[in-house]
Amino acid sequence: MVKNNYLYFLVTIIYIVIRILTINNCFFWDNIQQVSKEAHWFYLTNFRDFFISKTNVPDGISATGYHAPLMGMMTALLWKILGYKLWVHHLFIAFWAIILSYNIKKMLSVLFPKEYIALILTIILLESTLLSQFAVSSPDFILFTAFVIALRAIIFNKKGLLTIAVFFLCCINMRGVFAGIILYVSHQYYLFLQNNGSFNFKKSFSITLPYIPTFIILTSYYTFYLISNGWFFSDSSYSTHYMMPESFFQVVKHLVEFTLRSVENGRIVIWILSFYFLFKFVRSKTVLSHELKAFMLMFILFNGLYLIFVFISRMPFSSRYFLPQFFLLTVFTLHGITTFFTPKKIKLAFMLIIFAQTTGHLWIYPDKIAKPWDTTLGHLTYYDLREECFEYIDANNINYNDISAGFCLYGNRRFIELINEDKIVHHEKNRQYFLYSNISNVEDELINEFEDGNKWQLIKTFKKGFVFIKIYKNLSNNTNNKVVNSN
Repeated sequence: MVKNNYLYFLVTIIYIVIRILTINNCFFWDNIQQVSKEAHWFYLTNFRDFFISKTNVPDGISATGYHAPLMGMMTALLWKILGYKLWVHHLFIAFWAIILSYNIKKMLSVLFPKEYIALILTIILLESTLLSQFAVSSPDFILFTAFVIALRAIIFNKKGLLTIAVFFLCCINMRGVFAGIILYVSHQYYLFLQNNGSFNFKKSFSITLPYIPTFIILTSYYTFYLISNGWFFSDSSYSTHYMMPESFFQVVKHLVEFTLRSVENGRIVIWILSFYFLFKFVRSKTVLSHELKAFMLMFILFNGLYLIFVFISRMPFSSRYFLPQFFLLTVFTLHGITTFFTPKKIKLAFMLIIFAQTTGHLWIYPDKIAKPWDTTLGHLTYYDLREECFEYIDANNINYNDISAGFCLYGNRRFIELINEDKIVHHEKNRQYFLYSNISNVEDELINEFEDGNKWQLIKTFKKGFVFIKIYKNLSNNTNNKVVNSN
C-alpha cells in the first residue's frame, strides 16, 4: 500500500509540475485552429450563431465544420466566466486529467490484480503521447478521457455515465465520432458475449439508449451545417487531405507514415510485447475475459479504419490519433505480462515499458522527416524561443506584412497568444523575411533553398534543446526593406 501511494503521488506530482510549467503557454499545433480560432468566434460574437460562417467572420477565424463546435464553445464560455487568459484552457484540461486518473483506476480494478493497479496506472498516464497531449492541452486529451469513461461505464453497466461520456467523445472532434461508432459496435459484441453467444433484442435496445441523445445532436448539427454552409471541404485548406492518393508510391509513403506514427515515441516496445503475448495466448489456449475480447475487437476496428484511410486519402497521421487503440493494446500487453510472467519479471517488464515511454520524448527526427511535435515533451522549449523571436522582430521594427513563416509560426498572434492586438504573420514564402523552425515541418525544397546563400541570408538563430527558430531574409525579394543586423 505504501508503494502504491508513492506511485500515485509521483504521477500526480509529474502532472502538476507540467501544468505549472505550461500554464501560460500559447496555443500550439492544431489547437490554434480547433480550440482558439473557433473559441474566438463564439467569444467575439457572444454566441450569436451556432455555426461559424464562411462569410462575415473576424479576420483569420475559420472553422473545420466536420468537427462539432463543442470545444470552441466550452473554451469561449470559460473565457467569459474566468477571463480571456491562456491559463483558463490549461486549467480546464487539468480538470479532465483528474477525471481520467479516477476512471482508469476504477476500470483497472476489474481487469488486474490489486497489487499491480498503481504501477499499471503509472504506465498508462506516463505514456509519452498522452503526457504531451496534456502538456499542450489538446482536445484529444478530452477525447481519450471520454473514451476511458465510456469503457468504464460499459463494464460497470452505468447507462447515465455512458450517455455523458459518449456525448463528449463524439462532440469533441470527428475522430471521436469514429470512436463512438466503434464503441457502440464493440458494446453490442460485449453484450453478445455476456449472453453466452446469443442475441437479446431487449437488452440490445437497452444498451443503445445512451447513444441516442448524441446521435440526435450530431445528426442535427451536420444536417443544418451542410444546409447552411455546404460541403465541409469546399474552399478549405484541408480539402487535399481527403483526396485519393495520386500514385502507388504515395500509398506506400502513407503506409510507412501510418506505421511510424503507430510505433514511435517508445510505443514499439508495447507492440513487440503484444505480438509475443498474442502468440502465448493462442498457444496456451488461454480463455480471455469478455472485457478483453471486446477490447481486442475495438483495437482491430480502430486500426482497420485508419488503415483504410491510407488507401483512400492523403490525411497526415499523428500519434495522438491512436491514443484509444494504443491504450487498448497496452491493457492487452500488460494483461499478458501479469498472466505469464513471475512477479520479479513483471516488475522488470513494467520498468522497461516506463523507460521506453520516457525515452519516447527523445524521438526527434532530421529536419526532412515530419514529426508530430505535439506528441513529445521535446517541443517545450519552443514557447520561449517563439517569445524571443517576436521580441527581436518588434525591437527591430520589422513590418509584419513583410514576414512569412511555417506552421505554428504563421497566423494572427492574437489567436495564438491571446494578445490584444493583431500581429499577423503570413504563410507565403515570397515575402521579405521567413521564420523557419523545425517545428513547422516545412517542405524539403524550402529547406534546400535556405542552404543557398544566393537566395536566403540567415539573420538570426534562436535555439534551445531540440528546437530552433531561424530568421531568413529573402535575397530574391526586391522590396526595399532594411536588412536587420544579425549581431
